[in-house]
Amino acid sequence: MNKKMKRSLATIVLSAALLTTASFPAWAAEGVSSAVFAQTSTNTSYALTDKVEVDIKSILNEHESDTTKLGAVIRIKNTTDKITRVPDYELRVRMADGVEYTLQPSAKNPKSILPKTQQELSYLTNAERSDDAELSELSFVDVDMEVYPKKETTLLSVPVDAALVWKGSDSTITKASALLKWGEAFTLPSLRTSVGFIPVDIHKEITAKGVSTVVQIQVVNPTNERQTVPNFGIDGKTDSKVYSGDRAEASVVLEPGEKKYIHIVIPTDLDTEFTSLNVVTPESFFASQGDGKMQEDTYRVGRANILLPVGAATQGVIPAPDYTLGTPVKLDSTNKFVPSNVDVSLVELHVTNNEDDGFNTAVAKFKLTNNSDRPVPIPAIQTELVSKDGFAYGGRRQAATALSVVPKASYVVSYSYALPASETGEGLKMNLYSQQASGDTVYKSLLATAKVPVQTNETTSKVINVYPYEINIKDWSISAIYQASLTYDYKLKLELDIKPDKQVTVDKYNNKLSFELFDKVGNPVGKTTKDLSGEGRLYSGSNTIDLSARSGQLDFPIQVKVYETFTNEYGETVKRFLTTFKQ
Repeated sequence: MNKKMKRSLATIVLSAALLTTASFPAWAAEGVSSAVFAQTSTNTSYALTDKVEVDIKSILNEHESDTTKLGAVIRIKNTTDKITRVPDYELRVRMADGVEYTLQPSAKNPKSILPKTQQELSYLTNAERSDDAELSELSFVDVDMEVYPKKETTLLSVPVDAALVWKGSDSTITKASALLKWGEAFTLPSLRTSVGFIPVDIHKEITAKGVSTVVQIQVVNPTNERQTVPNFGIDGKTDSKVYSGDRAEASVVLEPGEKKYIHIVIPTDLDTEFTSLNVVTPESFFASQGDGKMQEDTYRVGRANILLPVGAATQGVIPAPDYTLGTPVKLDSTNKFVPSNVDVSLVELHVTNNEDDGFNTAVAKFKLTNNSDRPVPIPAIQTELVSKDGFAYGGRRQAATALSVVPKASYVVSYSYALPASETGEGLKMNLYSQQASGDTVYKSLLATAKVPVQTNETTSKVINVYPYEINIKDWSISAIYQASLTYDYKLKLELDIKPDKQVTVDKYNNKLSFELFDKVGNPVGKTTKDLSGEGRLYSGSNTIDLSARSGQLDFPIQVKVYETFTNEYGETVKRFLTTFKQ
């Protein structure tokens, strides 16, 4: 984008932790340390009269076809201790070729200013000219219509730096103080706000409504007073196109020292790859249509440009630390989705090959631990696996869970992921999100990210780990019993030693074991599902499992394949292969 209004970005003094790891929520990273946001400069003020001062907030010079839209937003401040009338002066702009245009005042411009306060005055006009002319000067002119010929007196002329003029959404921001790297904290001093902004995450989402890119911004109030986050949006830029995005949260108020997240949703195409982002703020102009009716003309002015790393929306922009299975996820204090007294840890992650379906399935288990003295609702965390090549695979949560985690206990929630057959699991990254909604807009907000290890599938071991259970197979046998109906009934006898994690509560939603019988040529002939909790569950000791197979002939050899199984939120039956009994 071409130029941005007279505003200087703040210099941010951040701790080493903020700069290296924690301007974003990350597992293995501490929460965001305190940051001091300092402005390097403010907009220049000019004395218009002995009672008022003015400064320039925005300047527009947008050329389209045979029309040029010229606009300005001026702040006017009453420096006295009495109410002061807004001077009735003309605002004019001079182009580089010497042509001058008078801008029309907005119908909603205030007529007076309270003592020691300021107001914004909006001006706009459309000039019918086919060339793209530069804007060089802005001036306030007093026109005395009481004399003939009319007398014009220029009260104030301000040279306009070309780098401060906004030329529309496809402009390029060139002012050095407005050029940022991803993750660099900044302020918007042209909006007269102390709120600090830190880009945290950018990711692509595909929903029934289409494709969008979501930008997550952390907003920080470093002051001792309540602050309202100013209205702003973000435009995504590719090499050839600009995509406009708006905030999902319409109004955000920050208490002293508070941090929150704001999300900007940018509708895009599937293959859209942004090279940078423009931070923009809206301006409005109202033209009177008579009979009290007004027509609003809005435009957005670029304030800063944020450069993006290659592949940011697909591969992520946050350094993902290595994660150790079973350790708590460290979410920063900005997160409001997972209660602070709940620990979240990834306890299992396996990738299983589905020979019949031609794809792999990843199964992850998260343990939620309630450290408080009261039941805590189970948060519906959204998860995503990202390959080292940047391909994202959304997690599908188990279909049903308990409503809450009881005090001083844990609960396990399973997720499944459909992966291509070529995906081995090496170099996978796990992202955790909360799902948010604002009106009709649904989006995800990043909670954590980390490189996660995939566990080895020990399919020949006598010990099966199906968290929260460790199952030791001490002995087994398959028998065929000849029935009076002249069929063979197959049964599996297991001698087991089952050790549960007693801190974890289990219920009817817990994962089950599926025992599937195959004949000598590999055809399935019987299947039985057994619970690990509740009535009819498997016990330590001797267990006899009816494989629900009725065959007219005695097959040999035969085998029983054992799977861990659950139903995900899409109604799909998810299976993880555990072991085989062959006889």
